[in-house]
Amino acid sequence: MKYIFFGSSVFAKITLEELIKNNFSPSLVVSQPDKPKGRHLKVYPTLVSAFAQEKGLTLLRPASLKTNEILETLEKEQADFFIVADYGKILPPQILTIPKVLPLAIHPSILPRYRGPAPINWALINGDKETGISIFKINEQVDEGDIILQKNMAITETDDVLSLTTRLAIDGAACAMEVMEKIKNNNYALIRQNQSSASYDRKLKKEDGRIDWNLPSLKIVNLVHGTSGWPSAYTRYRGKIIKILEAETSAMETDNPAASIVKIDSGGIYVAAEKSAVKIKKVKLEGKNEMSAWAFSRGHRISVGEKFG
Repeated sequence: MKYIFFGSSVFAKITLEELIKNNFSPSLVVSQPDKPKGRHLKVYPTLVSAFAQEKGLTLLRPASLKTNEILETLEKEQADFFIVADYGKILPPQILTIPKVLPLAIHPSILPRYRGPAPINWALINGDKETGISIFKINEQVDEGDIILQKNMAITETDDVLSLTTRLAIDGAACAMEVMEKIKNNNYALIRQNQSSASYDRKLKKEDGRIDWNLPSLKIVNLVHGTSGWPSAYTRYRGKIIKILEAETSAMETDNPAASIVKIDSGGIYVAAEKSAVKIKKVKLEGKNEMSAWAFSRGHRISVGEKFG
């Protein structure tokens, strides 16, 4: 079975890596063009592009999928399948007709829940206990195609974006291979999604990481987990932005004002939220390197009673 892989992000990169580990390499990889990043706007390839180059895979990075040149290139591959995993662009209708069998997508949620660009983030932010993988036939609507296979996965109390992304991508690759084998043996069905139970997520914004210390501690910890990597959960300390990189709930009850520091020990900084304290374990002050909360408290001579925010 011959396939073309479309992807750009860390989820896509891990998925592709897993497919190759299982001796199932694509004939062609399509990713987004290199883009400028950072303060100096240095141009970087996507994670998928960099990985494809490292492995010596044939790679395309088209600015548009609607040119005759791209259409002809994809058609010449005579691929049985397209596998799309967080490519970042909608495949136009004329592209979807190219694979000889089906265009397939790997989506890290149990559709129709969390259609859209950031299902892993929002599942963590919302405190979901379960998520999963959906393999579906791509149509012209975003994440609305008929389902072929779904697999559920529990979300642990310590999961953050990277850990959950990694596990879902590994499962996603396995599910994609299983689906292609099912289709090869004509042992599959296309199941229409229930539109009445659909939900849509949106791309994260920087302000989504701002901590509201009036919320319960669990919601704050969920925000830390769900925004890890980018934009990161953040608050202010002595006029500067400080990112909270690791945190957990604590059994420490408190009626102190929200955002006030109620305890400091070698395990972290305890900050008052609604009824209980959040235990902050790792931080990054703007312009500084990340460090443990304990080291931060000692270096900045933080005192109980001070406030964040």
